[in-house]
Amino acid sequence: MYQLAGVNLPFNSKNEALVKNRLVRVLRKYNFQTYEEYWSFIKAADDSQKQEFISALTTNMTSFFREISHFDWFKKHLKEHFSRHYSIRIWCAASSTGQEPYTIAISVCESLSESQRGHVRILASDIDLEVLKKASLGYYFENEISGLSKDLIFKYFDRMKKNGETVYRVKDFLRSMVQFSQFNLVSEKYEFKRPFDVIFCRNVLIYFDEKTVGSVIEKLSNSLTPSGYLLLGHSESGNVRHRRLTALSKAIFQRKEEHG
Repeated sequence: MYQLAGVNLPFNSKNEALVKNRLVRVLRKYNFQTYEEYWSFIKAADDSQKQEFISALTTNMTSFFREISHFDWFKKHLKEHFSRHYSIRIWCAASSTGQEPYTIAISVCESLSESQRGHVRILASDIDLEVLKKASLGYYFENEISGLSKDLIFKYFDRMKKNGETVYRVKDFLRSMVQFSQFNLVSEKYEFKRPFDVIFCRNVLIYFDEKTVGSVIEKLSNSLTPSGYLLLGHSESGNVRHRRLTALSKAIFQRKEEHG
């Protein structure tokens, strides 16, 4: 599981049951009787079958403006940032089906002038190609946009019919603000041309063991600008300790400026 998906859940009865429940459908599809048979198969499988394994394992439970206090902070920070800087680079490092990066883009539109918005870069990444495809297309059912005000829906979504069902599609101008890309937080080198001013990496560290969390946090902090910000999920930030990160508030960390 770690080799293919970068997921390293601590082994216990709860996580064993979680993994088995998520793989049942795939085992039935290929008529495997045991998980051992499926594992032998998947190690030699093609890329599409390995991607199916990743999609089955990863949880894509997300929503617009999830953990809203982060976005209250973010909108305030955007205005402060542009009072001192010309541009901003933002990385949504576990974008899932797109609600989080589009929430970031909506927050940008709600906080900045049109001319300022032209100097915002948003990268959204995930290990799962299937959810990235959904995210880049930007179609959502009504239950997936619950929690958004009617005003925000009107401003940022087009209501339409797709295969006989009512869906809401993220408007073209908002989709164009986000660049989607596949990225494995565990195994890949973080070789970005420029560092990021803000990184959202929320509700993904819970899938990693302590050693992997430490490695990912190290690489994320190295990817920040001096005084850049890292936002983690509310439930996963309590045990984060890093020499270059200072905790500011609930799951918001700032990289310390290095002197000398």
